[in-house]
Amino acid sequence: METNMVEKIRQYFNEIFADAPKTRMALDLKQEMMQSAIDKYNDMVADGYSEEDAYQNVVSSIGDVTELFPEVEERNLFALSEKDRKKKATLTSAAVGLYIFAGAVFIFFGMLSESIGYDVIMAVGFGLAILICIPPTVMLVYAVNMYPDYTKKKEQDLVEQFKEVKYHNNREKAKLKTVNSLIWTITLLIYFTVSMATFAWHVTWIIFLIAACVQKIVQLIFELRTEENARKEKHM
Repeated sequence: METNMVEKIRQYFNEIFADAPKTRMALDLKQEMMQSAIDKYNDMVADGYSEEDAYQNVVSSIGDVTELFPEVEERNLFALSEKDRKKKATLTSAAVGLYIFAGAVFIFFGMLSESIGYDVIMAVGFGLAILICIPPTVMLVYAVNMYPDYTKKKEQDLVEQFKEVKYHNNREKAKLKTVNSLIWTITLLIYFTVSMATFAWHVTWIIFLIAACVQKIVQLIFELRTEENARKEKHM
């Protein structure tokens, strides 16, 4: 059963969000911040604070939520600007194209080596493919790090904490998306390269299973890191 103070927290959020944009994002923002405030209140009461002191502390720590109102009118909260999104998309597309070109170069030299019979040609093709892969890798790393660094304010109220969490979550999602794209692009290159070189099409499909396992492992690592960062921030 909810206490009167928890209901007061809900009423307080209803008041400060009264002028918020009537969007789904605004509603989600309100619910997320309100639940965070209630959790903080319950933690303080459990630690021995009086209900009134816990309530006052929670309310004073919320900050100015109107700073977030312009953001919840956008399609993506705390996303890159339109110009940077286009730049990021261009870099990613160009990088994928270069990876495909590197695979084509390797396959071409492999077929040439098979026709002529010189293994050194295969080695040259492999070396060229590796060199071609360097620029797109740098491009993808740059694209992932296009998000500007978040600058903390001295006073970390609930609004600032929410901004920081959303910023880091968006950046982690962008990194994971780029890594997944890289995994499957490289997987396709390896699959066609190995298949063309060995003609063992009935076996090389296993490469996709391996790639799926690698993707799940990478996703798990990202999720564990996100949870760890959330725990650290909660206890700061």
